[in-house]
Amino acid sequence: MKERVYVDRLFADYEDTPAIRDFKEEIAANLTERVRGLISMGLGEEQAFEKATAELGDITAIADEAGKRKRNETIGQMYMKERAPMTKRTAGGITAASGLLFIAAGASIFNFFRGVPDNAALYYLSAVLLSAACGLYTYYGLSQETAAHFAMKKTRALAYGAVCLTAFLGAGLAVVSFFAAGLGLATVVGIKAAFVIPAACALIFLLTTEPKRQKPWLKAVVEREIEDSMMFRQNMVDPAKAARFGVISGGMWFLAVAVFVTLGFLFTWQYAWLVFPFAFAAQVFMTSTIFLKK
Repeated sequence: MKERVYVDRLFADYEDTPAIRDFKEEIAANLTERVRGLISMGLGEEQAFEKATAELGDITAIADEAGKRKRNETIGQMYMKERAPMTKRTAGGITAASGLLFIAAGASIFNFFRGVPDNAALYYLSAVLLSAACGLYTYYGLSQETAAHFAMKKTRALAYGAVCLTAFLGAGLAVVSFFAAGLGLATVVGIKAAFVIPAACALIFLLTTEPKRQKPWLKAVVEREIEDSMMFRQNMVDPAKAARFGVISGGMWFLAVAVFVTLGFLFTWQYAWLVFPFAFAAQVFMTSTIFLKK
């Protein structure tokens, strides 16, 4: 097949990767289909082939871009499939945190069903254990490497863990103080504020000074998504397209109002409003054809 030979020669200097092979198959199929279409329009076989190949343009530039994008996607999929193994240290920490969580839940359930009035000691203990468990979960979760992110430094992960512990401890102590110990609302709010406000300030500082931990393949994918978004926005604000859209849209809605009034006076107002949903659908279709690119 002449089209296949042409595409093979075009990609002779490229490495024979699965991505390039798929791209070649797609180009050859499209080229063959285009040649057949031109022949059906009356062109000779040679003329149709020359015209179809000329319409391809600089296909090597497209191949470079497609190959780079496909490579990033392939690497990303490989990393996502090959999950970073959990270390024994992380597994032990998560196990310990889970143990604290179960003890806190058990102590609260035991104290609740025991039915001893005004006994808030076990509830306070449960709040402390629950907060410690949340802090451990946060620390070990952030200090563990994942498929998409490198492990956070231990000191910084410890700071996040301390923030989580403090915030949960303040909330837990406030709840127990109000419902179990019977303290006043002002006292409860003061207890919660004493813990939560410093934790919130520390969290804001940590988030604003957070270094990048994305792995290279993920950064490449994110950068590509940002580039696509910028191209989309640039296409949306094209002055020529915006002017064409405004003219067509104004004329279409003027026609819709005219049809609405005509139907209302000549026939019935009950169904005349149906013209507007059709006009809206037409405008959505017009937006997609004028602004959006494949």
